[in-house]
Amino acid sequence: MVNRNNMYGKSGSCRPPVYGREGGSKALTMDLVKSLMLASYSLVWVDYRDNLYDSLDIVGECIKEKSARPLYEKAEGWYDEQRFLIIREIWGQIKAGISGEGFDEDAVEEFMEAHRDDIMDAIYERDDSDAVSELVRHTRDVPVRVELLSGYDCINSHWLESQGGYVYPDSYFGDMVDALNLNPAKVKRFLAEKGITVYGRCHYRRSRDGRELVSYEDFHRELVNSCCGTNLLTYTGKVNLRELYESGFSVAKVTIPKDNYCGIFSSMYGGGSAIGMRLRRDVTLELETGGYRGYRLVLDASGSGHDYSIGRVYGVDDSFFVGTVKLTPANYETV
Repeated sequence: MVNRNNMYGKSGSCRPPVYGREGGSKALTMDLVKSLMLASYSLVWVDYRDNLYDSLDIVGECIKEKSARPLYEKAEGWYDEQRFLIIREIWGQIKAGISGEGFDEDAVEEFMEAHRDDIMDAIYERDDSDAVSELVRHTRDVPVRVELLSGYDCINSHWLESQGGYVYPDSYFGDMVDALNLNPAKVKRFLAEKGITVYGRCHYRRSRDGRELVSYEDFHRELVNSCCGTNLLTYTGKVNLRELYESGFSVAKVTIPKDNYCGIFSSMYGGGSAIGMRLRRDVTLELETGGYRGYRLVLDASGSGHDYSIGRVYGVDDSFFVGTVKLTPANYETV
């Protein structure tokens, strides 16, 4: 099989080079074509009003995959027509530039068609546009959830859990108490005063006194208002999309700021509790890395099917998510 590239103008070509009219010494080669091209081209132009706020499902896919790939693939299709029109214009400019060097129009047409792939590659190499980066920059902070994952799966409604009494520590309830840095002995005593039984080794832990993430009153209120099954302890906040994008959507830790809310929520059933526990201080949470322990960062988009969002279920706007979380990228290195 004959290599098409070797037929038209590359080293070892069997076709003689085309020269300009009137005895000109310039040969029509790819080097000449490249010398007539601009140093850079912008193949995509993003309007300042364009953003990703109506395409947060794609951002959610990026978070799940820990990669910007879904966003790049989607954005590629969004700007296909614009890119086609701009390249067609550039193609015409290149053709006019070559003709201006004194080459016959038919020879220019034939050469460019024969070297179409090479010329297109040269155009793309000079592309200085970054549609995804621009779209990200135009998108305001977006709401997120950070969910506690546990070997005990989840916590059910208060009605169901209280039938046999809550258990500490060997339960999702126990993992919640520990995650919120509550003192088990105080939890047991406080709930007992409200007529709620807690079984297990609820030892007094002095190191947690004064370092609780939420109040015992808020914790009690969150429990008794839990109305459905398959709940997870959920922290709320916003994320700076540019920071998330620059991390490659690969995040090791998140820091939820003081005064943000956390609570019990089920994205499966579209219910939960009041999500009314206000954080007393910042808390840094390590995200899971493949196992079912740690925390999971989830975009709180509108969702579909069984994947409900807090915004959709509770009818709240972005102000409910209060402060922006701090991200620690997975490749972050301390000095």
